[in-house]
Amino acid sequence: MKEQQRVNLEQMEGRSFILGREGHIYIDSPTASKHHAEITIINGRIHLRDLDSTNGTFLLKNKTLIQFREGYVNRRQPIVIGKHAYIIEDLLGVARDFVAIDDNKTYTDLTGSWKKRVVHDAPTSPPTRKD
Repeated sequence: MKEQQRVNLEQMEGRSFILGREGHIYIDSPTASKHHAEITIINGRIHLRDLDSTNGTFLLKNKTLIQFREGYVNRRQPIVIGKHAYIIEDLLGVARDFVAIDDNKTYTDLTGSWKKRVVHDAPTSPPTRKD
């Protein structure tokens, strides 16, 4: 079996990833909310927050489900969303692909009520018309 590469939290510092049926990290369960939970890397630690999901986010500790709202978790922590259990590090392994895409220097994120990608190599003035 292929050994999974450990996630580099330093590379993900300050980034947030939404878990859910319409999140950065897709959760394939009808009992998961569209935006179910959020993982943020803060000072090298993993912060997990339930986003007021309908069915809740749970930690799995000693074969017991414990409802979880918000706090720090370790990378090997099992969580339950919908009817499925996930390991935090495995979820971050999926998120790592977004970090690699976002680190492409060709693009800049503009934030606000909407997001747009702007290519740095675009012309600085509109093209001139030749008649």
